[in-house]
Amino acid sequence: MKMFKLFYVLLMLSPSSQLLAGSTPELTLSMAITQAQNNDLWRVQNKHTQAAISAQQIAAGTWQDPKVAMSINNLPSNDLAFNQDNMSQLKVSLSQAIPRGDSLQIKQHILTLEAQQQPILRAERQAKVAMAVSELWLDAYAAKMTIELISKDAHLFEQLVEISEANYASALGKTRQHDVISAQLELAQLQDRLAVEQQRLVTQKAKLLNWLPEFDASLNTWQLHTRSDAFEISKALPTDALFVSAMASIKTLTRFSDNTITRLMHHPTYLAQSKQIESAKQTVSLFQQKYQPQWGVNASYGYRGDHPSGLKRHDLLSVGVSFDLPLFTENKQDKEVLSAQYRTEALKTAQLLTLKELGAGLATEQQAFRQLQKRLKLYKTTILEQSHQQSEAALSAYNNDDGDFNTAVQAKITELNARIATLNIHVEKLKTLTRINYYLAGNSTSTDDATGVSNEQ
Repeated sequence: MKMFKLFYVLLMLSPSSQLLAGSTPELTLSMAITQAQNNDLWRVQNKHTQAAISAQQIAAGTWQDPKVAMSINNLPSNDLAFNQDNMSQLKVSLSQAIPRGDSLQIKQHILTLEAQQQPILRAERQAKVAMAVSELWLDAYAAKMTIELISKDAHLFEQLVEISEANYASALGKTRQHDVISAQLELAQLQDRLAVEQQRLVTQKAKLLNWLPEFDASLNTWQLHTRSDAFEISKALPTDALFVSAMASIKTLTRFSDNTITRLMHHPTYLAQSKQIESAKQTVSLFQQKYQPQWGVNASYGYRGDHPSGLKRHDLLSVGVSFDLPLFTENKQDKEVLSAQYRTEALKTAQLLTLKELGAGLATEQQAFRQLQKRLKLYKTTILEQSHQQSEAALSAYNNDDGDFNTAVQAKITELNARIATLNIHVEKLKTLTRINYYLAGNSTSTDDATGVSNEQ
């Protein structure tokens, strides 16, 4: 088992040569999702909850323990002699209550449904974890790549500041003092922008730490990350395999079509509510059992001592049954059944609302994706190229003493903003696909999940 964990960490975090060299491992999106899902303590808690419900289910189908009573009856008050009076006896009685109708079977069924709900809740949790971790990773990726874009252009701005200062000092060309100040200000603002993105990267990585485990080779155990430098965000974007279902849905699923509704009805949230509705229906049946009488049986044995004169007394044996009569049901049983029926209808309505919300959310994300696609195409085909040409032309004109310095600087900033905007649109498009993946999440629990508690700690 230890060798398997070691192989797993080598495979998931980085190449073996990279680890041996002591370099910081890179974390891809798929690795982050897998690690977060496999090491989610909520799953362990939920499996223990399922095991507890399963154990309770067995107890719920068991009759109540019989009751035993012992007493000495009818002793004479003057001397408490046991063998003086004919009615004196040592009595042992046994009674057993019989459950109403099928109440035990129904209680077991309710708990079975509750246990069956747990793997579905784990599937829902898995989908939520994938969405949450994906958004954190993509935000960190956007920050990292923005830092690279800014850092790449920061050197050019430093050169522009140096050129403007040299030209102003030598009184060459058209450079004026406000050009120097403007260049210094733009460089300072760029450095501030770089600091903001560095803070954003550190923040997103810190949030990711809450989801990711760390293998401690010295202890052969998994520990939570405690350092923000425990990993680096990979520069590799996620492959299309993560978004196949989401991409296909944009072309095939339309708002509230039959196909869309069918897909959404397999969402774990909807399936979990189906189990709740079934359980509520069984609760109605359980309250209906209260219209039936509860029976009980009892038996007693009375031992009597012999008379002082030597006359033998016979022992006494009694057997009987008892039952209650649910005659006044208007304010008790009727209201309990009615309350359970209303709760069932409330759960059905909640499930319809869930289906509507899932459909609206899916349609919203699909529409957002289409708009992001259009924007990304516009940037790639037009804005990026034109901003680059404008920047090159303005810089060339300034270098040839035929252009304005501020124009050259602003053109370069416009190009940088266009590149960052393209990056952010692409990242937002991927975040939209992760949310679509959540809406299309199906109940993909394994046999392992459906049965008892795993050894995962």
